[in-house]
Amino acid sequence: MTSDGVIQFVHKHMGLVPGWGGAARLVRIVGSQNALKLLSGAKKVDPDFGKQMGLVDEVLHCSSGEGNALAHAEQWLSPFIKGPAPVIQAVKRVVVSGRELPLDEALQAERSVFGTVWGGPANLEALALKPKHK
Repeated sequence: MTSDGVIQFVHKHMGLVPGWGGAARLVRIVGSQNALKLLSGAKKVDPDFGKQMGLVDEVLHCSSGEGNALAHAEQWLSPFIKGPAPVIQAVKRVVVSGRELPLDEALQAERSVFGTVWGGPANLEALALKPKHK
């Protein structure tokens, strides 16, 4: 989020509540007490408070009106998306499973996803390089 950005849940002002799972996801991210405050208060959330609540991962020190905001965002995101696409997709699948499924189902999903990358091109290439994991 840029340093001048804001997050605001305006549903109340529109005579609505979030739909399509927005409220349920918000509760999972910030907890029920904070979700209630955000939704019923329709208050603007600045980047620092958003980070404190868990709504924001990082505050980018640039403004949204600057042409370099996208470059800042790409630089921040880069370490998380570099690497073989199938492995990054697999990581996302196991994290989502761990978050949304009961533990026994999440463990089963993780085993299944692990099987899609074990012995795959990225795994074999990494083994061939014989890296030292420190």
